Amino acid sequence: MSRRKRQNIHLLSKMCFTPLTIMVYLAFVASGPRRIEAALSCTDSTECVALYHPNSRCVKNSCSNPFSSGCLFNMNTTTAAQNDVHFESVRVCNSDDPPHALEKGLCRLSKFNYTELRINVGNWETTAFYAWVAQILLSELLDVPVSLEIGHGIDSSKPTLNFYDEENSFPYATTAYDYASLREGNRLSDCLSTNDTSVPCSHAIMEVWNGQTSLLASENTAGHIEPAEGNGMVGKLGWYVPSFVIERHPEVSSFWGLQNQREKMASMFKRPYTWEKYCQLLSPTNCSSSFYDGVARRWPETDAERGVYYKSQLYTGHFADTAKNNCTANPTTCSGHIVDAPCSWSTNLEQQAFWNDIYLESDGPNEPNDSYSYGQMIQILRAANETKSNIIMWWWKPDGLVLEFAGTDAELHPVTLPPASEICVAKRVGPGVNGRCSSDISVRRGTKAGSCDNDHHALKKVVCSRLYSDTYDVSPPRRSPAYDFIKSIQVTDLEMEDMLKHWALRGVDKYGYDGRDAVCTWVRDNLDDLQRFIPRGYPRTLDGRNRYKESYMYAAMAMGIVALIVVFSTTFVTYHQRDTRILRLANVQFLILMLIGFSFVSLGAILFATQPSLVSCTMRQWLVTIGYTLGLVPLVVKVGAINKLVRSARKMKRVVLSRKYLFQVVLSIVTIAIIYLIAWSIVDAPTRTEEWNLSEKDLDFITVNVDCSSRYQFWVYITLAWEFMLCLSACVLSVQARKVAQEFNESHLLFALAFSHFAFLSMRAVTQILSSTGSASVRAAVASFLLSSDVLTAISIYFIPKFIIIAKKKPTALKKVTISGMSGVSGASDFSQGGSEAFQSEAGSRRAVILSEANARAKEIQPAAAPSNTKRQVRWVTGWSKNGQSAPSPRLSLSKTTFPQHHQKKEEDSDEEEDSDESRISCNNDIESSEESSHDTQQSQHQLKLERVQDDSQSQVDRIIPGTESLTQKIKSVAKHDASTQKRGIVALRGDEGNEEEKEELCSSTESSDEQFIENANIP
Repeated sequence: MSRRKRQNIHLLSKMCFTPLTIMVYLAFVASGPRRIEAALSCTDSTECVALYHPNSRCVKNSCSNPFSSGCLFNMNTTTAAQNDVHFESVRVCNSDDPPHALEKGLCRLSKFNYTELRINVGNWETTAFYAWVAQILLSELLDVPVSLEIGHGIDSSKPTLNFYDEENSFPYATTAYDYASLREGNRLSDCLSTNDTSVPCSHAIMEVWNGQTSLLASENTAGHIEPAEGNGMVGKLGWYVPSFVIERHPEVSSFWGLQNQREKMASMFKRPYTWEKYCQLLSPTNCSSSFYDGVARRWPETDAERGVYYKSQLYTGHFADTAKNNCTANPTTCSGHIVDAPCSWSTNLEQQAFWNDIYLESDGPNEPNDSYSYGQMIQILRAANETKSNIIMWWWKPDGLVLEFAGTDAELHPVTLPPASEICVAKRVGPGVNGRCSSDISVRRGTKAGSCDNDHHALKKVVCSRLYSDTYDVSPPRRSPAYDFIKSIQVTDLEMEDMLKHWALRGVDKYGYDGRDAVCTWVRDNLDDLQRFIPRGYPRTLDGRNRYKESYMYAAMAMGIVALIVVFSTTFVTYHQRDTRILRLANVQFLILMLIGFSFVSLGAILFATQPSLVSCTMRQWLVTIGYTLGLVPLVVKVGAINKLVRSARKMKRVVLSRKYLFQVVLSIVTIAIIYLIAWSIVDAPTRTEEWNLSEKDLDFITVNVDCSSRYQFWVYITLAWEFMLCLSACVLSVQARKVAQEFNESHLLFALAFSHFAFLSMRAVTQILSSTGSASVRAAVASFLLSSDVLTAISIYFIPKFIIIAKKKPTALKKVTISGMSGVSGASDFSQGGSEAFQSEAGSRRAVILSEANARAKEIQPAAAPSNTKRQVRWVTGWSKNGQSAPSPRLSLSKTTFPQHHQKKEEDSDEEEDSDESRISCNNDIESSEESSHDTQQSQHQLKLERVQDDSQSQVDRIIPGTESLTQKIKSVAKHDASTQKRGIVALRGDEGNEEEKEELCSSTESSDEQFIENANIP
C-alpha cells in the first residue's frame, strides 16, 4: 500500500461518519466475492442441494457430505462400466466413522471380514486425493474397510480426513511422512487390535518424494517396509515465482540473475506479516472494526486467526521490511525472503541458496530451518497474489495450487538452478535430525557438490513388510485384495491434474466438499480404466444362501423330533408297565437310564439340523456323548454283573453285589465322560466356524460352509473312541454271556444292540473324517439322520419285543435247566419261560446262582454216607402261570442213579461228571443193595451246618433281589425233607431185599412225603 493511501485512511479515521456514509461502506463490504471454505453454512437443505449434491442435507446449519454412504452408490451412473457394476449397497464401515454410521445405514459391515487397511496421508492435497481414490475402490468395490491416518491415530474427538466424513472435514496431517506409524502398523498388523488406538498406525503411504530415499532405504533394511515402488506420477521439486514477479524482474527466473545480489534480494523480497503482528505494528487503526484500513477489517478474534498470513475477505496479508532486510545496518548479513517448506519434506533450499551465493533466507516460525507449514505457505502465496507482492518460494508439481493459478498473472514458474546429476543428488543432505532437520546450520547446508537443481523423478509408494505375509498366510477364499490392489494401482500426472483442476475451479467449498466431488467424479468417469487394478478373482460374490434352511435339513430335524417322541413314548410305556414281571426282572431303573440317554441323543440329532452357534455347537457334543454313555453303560454293567455271578458260582466263590454298587459303577463312568466334556469346553470349546471355498468355475464366487469345530480335532476323535470302546465292551460281554443258560442272559439282545450302535458309529466316524470335503450342512444332516436312526433302531431291538410280549400275555413252553444237588442228593430245578422272557429272568438267574452256591457249600460239609453206587435226586419243577406269576408244580420225584463200581472214585471228585452220567429210574424199579449209611447223630450235625450255609445265602439274596420271597425256610425244608428221606432210604437198604411189601410201603411213604413237602414249602 502506498504512503498516500495510508495517509488518506488515517485522515478518514478521524472523520465523523454520517449514517449514509456507514450504509455505503457496509454495502461495499457486502458486495465482495463469496468464497466458502470448510463446511458450507446453510439454513435449509435446498441450499445444499443447489451447491453440493441432491443427497446433501442441511444438518446443524452445515451442508452434509452427500457421499457419506458411498461415492458410487450416490453418484448418478451414466457410463457403461457403471451399468455393468451394480452399486446396490452402501460402502463398508471403517474406524473413522462415527458410532451411529452403522445404525443410520450410512455403511455396512464387511461381508468378508477383511482386516482394515489404514493409509498414511501427508500434509498436502495430492497425497490425500490418491488415498481417497484407493479408499473408494477398496470400500465400495472390494469390500475392504479403509481409514486414513493423519497423525493422531483413531480419535473420534478429532477431525478425520475420511472421504465419507459427514461434515466434509479436510484437516492436514501433522507430518509429511510418518514412518513411526508404518512401524506400528508392521508390528500390530491390525491397527484396531491395540487398546491404545491414539497411537498413529498405518500400512501404506501412497506418495513419497525423492528426498526420502535414504530414510526409505533404512526402513527397508530394518524390515519395516517393502522396497518402494512407483505410484504412477512424476514430480518436480524446486523454486517457483509467480508470473507477475517475472514480468517485473525477468532475471529471477534463473539462478544467474539471483547470484551475488544481496541488496537487490533484500529490497525485492520482503517478509510476510501475520494478522496479529500487522495489527500490532503496522495498522494505522490497530485493525479497528470501525474503519477498514485496506488490509485487515478487524482485529483477529481467535488464536488461529492471529497466526494466519491471509484470510479471505478479512485479512489480505502484508509484506514489509524487517531488520533482516536492512542492508544499511547489516551489510554482510542482510537477505531477501524465500518461503521454505518443513525440514521433514524433501527440501534442500538452504544448501542450494548458500552454495550458489543466493542471499535468500526463510523466516518462518518452524524450527530448525525457519520454515512454514503447508497451510502457511498457501496463505503467503495467496497474500502475495492478493497484494501483488514479490515472492519466491519452494514448491512442487503436480499440485492443485499450481493448477489453480495456471493461466493467470500468478501462475507459478520454476526457477532454474544448476543442473542435476547423479553425483549431486548423492551429495545432497539427507532427511532426519542428522541432516535437513539438524539444529546445526552447517549440517543443513551440506557441501557445494549437492547444491544442484531437483530433477523430475518418479514418485513412490511404500507398504509395511508384514502386509504381504498377513495377506498370503490366509486361505485364498478369505484373502483380502488390499495388498495386491495397493501394489498395482497407478495414477499418472495427467490423471492427478484432472482431479486438481476440478477441485481448484469448482470454488464452492474448497477445503471441504470440492475435493471429494473432484475425486468421486474422476473415479466415476474412469471406472473402466480402474478395473485393471482390481486383482483377479475380485470383487467376490458371497453365496448368501443359508444351507441350514434347505429341505434336507428340515427332514433331518423332523426325524430327530420323531425319535424324541418315540423315546418319550417308550419311557411312558416302560413306567406304566413297570410292575410287569418281564420289565421288573429287566430292572426298570436301568431301562429308564437307557431311555434318558436315547433322549439326549435325539436332542443332539435335532441340534445337528439347526444353524450352528456357540451354544448349539457345545451342546451337540455334550448331548451325544452323555446320551451314548447312558444308553450303553447301564446295560453293560447289568450284563457284566450277571456274568460275574455265574463265573463265581462255577468257581465256588462267594460274590456280594448290590443294586447300589451297580448304580455307583454307572455314575462313575458317566462322571468320567462329564469331566472330559468340561475340560473340552474350557480349553477348546466347539464353536461356530465358517469354511469358505472358491467355486471351481468362478474364482470370484465363494460358497460358505457353516460348521462346528474346535481348533484341534482330536477332541472329536476321542469322543468317537469312547463310544467305540462302549460298543466293544458290549460285544465282549455278549460273547461271554453266551455260555450262561438262556433263561438268565440277554446276550443276543446285547450283541444286536452293540452291533447296531457300532454300525451307525462307524458311519458317523467316516462323516467326521470327510469333514474337510463337501458341504458342512450336508454332513450335519447326515449326522442327524444317523443319530436319529440309531435311537430308533436301538428301541426296536431292545424295547419293542418286551412290549409285544406284554401285549400278547401268552403262556410259553417250559424249558429245563438242571442245577447240581445238595447234601449228596442231587437237586434238579426247572425254571421255565419262553420267547424273549428267557432273557429277562434276571431275578431268576440270581436265585439259581445263589442256590447253586448254597448246594456247593452244603456238599462240602456233608457227612460221609454209606458206600454206595446209588444216588438219589430231588427234582423241583416250576412253571409260569398265564398271569405271569410263578406257580409250584405238584410234582416231585425221587430217582436212583446206578454207576458201575469203577466210577465211584470219579463220583467223589467231580460233581459235573456225576451229573452228566446220571440216569433216572422210578421208585418201582428193583432197589439194589448198598452199604451202611451214616448214623442219625451224623445227620443231625450235618443239618446244623447246612442251616448256617442257607442263612448266609439268604442274606445275599435279600441284598441283590429286593422284594423276592425269602428262600431260607424253603431251603431248610429241603434239607429236613432230604434228611428224613435219607433215613427212610437207609432203613430200606438195610432191610430184607425179598420183603417186597415193605419196599412198596417205603416207596409210597416217600412219594407221599415228597408231595406234602412241595405243597408246604411252595418252592418257586
